Amino acid sequence: MRSIDDCWQPAQRADSLLVLLPPAKATLEDLIAQGMVAAVRQRGLPLDIVLAEVGYQQVMAGTVADSLHEAVMAPALAAGYRHIWLAGISLGAFNALHYAARYAALCGQRLAGIKLLAPYPGTADILQELRAAGGPQAWAADPATSRLDERIWWHWLAAGAGDCPVWLGLSEQDRFLAGQQLLAGLLPPQRVQRTDGEHSWPAWLRLWQHWLDHGPLAAPAFAAKEQA
Repeated sequence: MRSIDDCWQPAQRADSLLVLLPPAKATLEDLIAQGMVAAVRQRGLPLDIVLAEVGYQQVMAGTVADSLHEAVMAPALAAGYRHIWLAGISLGAFNALHYAARYAALCGQRLAGIKLLAPYPGTADILQELRAAGGPQAWAADPATSRLDERIWWHWLAAGAGDCPVWLGLSEQDRFLAGQQLLAGLLPPQRVQRTDGEHSWPAWLRLWQHWLDHGPLAAPAFAAKEQA
């Protein structure tokens, strides 16, 4: 799995790590070019950053969670990061959810939280399955429902996501909005942020900046916590 590291300080590891997963058809360099890393650095947040590229082969093979854990998360845990924040855009958010559900034991401890930007909510047949059951929670309450593919993280979210706080950013004209609304209904309203725009970089950057300014990483409170 290809990755790019961006350290807070060249000679010193930060206490916290932010792992960011790109959308489909985007490269790690696109994350940099579109200002996602710069937005963190402009705020002076004491975070190391890893940009990690998940390929279609891993998504199709169902090995995303294990590949991400082996290549990025396990080494980060071994390195001694106190808190790891996981974020993703579109398919990257889909992959972040899959990881959190698969490695739920880390949630609320070393995995401090997840930020979802315009998540790809899954295939149309599974979304229809959720709606036909009366919504994700009614669907998940049926013991006969499958836990394969994205259903694993729909079960995990419907059960409350354990001890892992999840934040969601949505665009009002996003082509995946209908499925994202199902996801939003499983989260506390204060953790759902909306903006005008489509499924595109300008909207994603606005949502990202808002979360950095108003979410759990907002400076100076986060910086003070890290120094405590």
